[in-house]
Amino acid sequence: MLPGLKPHHIGWAVADVESATALFSGLGYTLEASLPDRTDPNFQVTLRFLRPANEGLLIELVAPTAPGSSVSAILKRSGPGPYHLGFRVDDLDAAGAQLAQRGFLPLSQPHSAPAFAGRLIRFWRSPAIGLIELILWP
Repeated sequence: MLPGLKPHHIGWAVADVESATALFSGLGYTLEASLPDRTDPNFQVTLRFLRPANEGLLIELVAPTAPGSSVSAILKRSGPGPYHLGFRVDDLDAAGAQLAQRGFLPLSQPHSAPAFAGRLIRFWRSPAIGLIELILWP
């Protein structure tokens, strides 16, 4: 693993957060109290984090709030399922530089994320493996 990247969550595209929560609950997941539900107007999505019974990665349920949301195209193309990995980092620029050296391309500028109480995030994409989200979490 790249130095400084700490696995945090798997982003999971869903059409309905409540239905998905009920199904994940049956698999042993519970609401993550430290990250309450949020709506992100930039991406036009509702977000909910679930914690597994063991020490695995959180699941971030991502559902569209409008037909043109960032996740609507994913749901149309692939249906519900995982589509990005989120990593906590201490230095957004240094972690981004490491990804760039490995062929990742930035998809956005760093910006404030409602899901993480305004912490900065930045998405990167690799043609080989897809989306990575970096979360500034010192």
